[in-house]
Amino acid sequence: MTAAEFLQARGKPNEVRRISQPDAESVIGRVPEDLREFWIQHGVGHYADRNYWMCTPALFESFFRQILANVPELYADDLAAFGYSSLGTVNLWHRAGRHFTFSLDVALLMDLTSRSRTDPPPHDLEEIYRAAGVDMPQNAVELFLEARSAPENIWNILLAATSSDSYKAIYDDSGKALMPQLRRNLGELSQSEIHFRDRTAGGNTADRYQKLKISEAVSRVPDEIYHSFAVEVAGQQQIVSQTIAVGSVR
Repeated sequence: MTAAEFLQARGKPNEVRRISQPDAESVIGRVPEDLREFWIQHGVGHYADRNYWMCTPALFESFFRQILANVPELYADDLAAFGYSSLGTVNLWHRAGRHFTFSLDVALLMDLTSRSRTDPPPHDLEEIYRAAGVDMPQNAVELFLEARSAPENIWNILLAATSSDSYKAIYDDSGKALMPQLRRNLGELSQSEIHFRDRTAGGNTADRYQKLKISEAVSRVPDEIYHSFAVEVAGQQQIVSQTIAVGSVR
């Protein structure tokens, strides 16, 4: 997907905040150039009825520099926040073309690219080609394995993150749609606000959430983070989870 295709599908951001020239210059090389140009031209704002907000890396810069200091083989300065959900899941772009997310309420860092890059070839690969009306080449498996190493497409990530339907499918512990309850109880979110649930508060019900400024929410993030990533062992994907103490800036 391209920036133009995203713009056609989702339109311009709402309640736009224009970014300054220093902000625009500070992200050179840290996010894809077409995203930087999108921000310069259209600014940042919300999609999906305020459930997803584009942002520049500066919003979370100091927070991630501190909280990720002890994560092995990962440097916070290589990561750039480019958006966040109303429930506090931050999308992070790694300058090497990788995609991470960080959930503020439970301090969960997920390396999503490691999962796509260790996916085994689908058992029904031939059927997939057939359904597409294309003959499967002899080297289909090799092509699949090669494609896994391609950089992520940030516009595909944003298209999924800004889908209104995905937020309608979030439910509380009783099976009721969560987002309408939060809207009724807490009101609409403004820029740099999220619905935050303290992980010690118990079940996932609307009364466990507060509307917080991001600056306050990050101060409540637990002092241990959970790092989830995938590795490939003997051709099979294995999910690894690590618990890491929050460190000092390095």
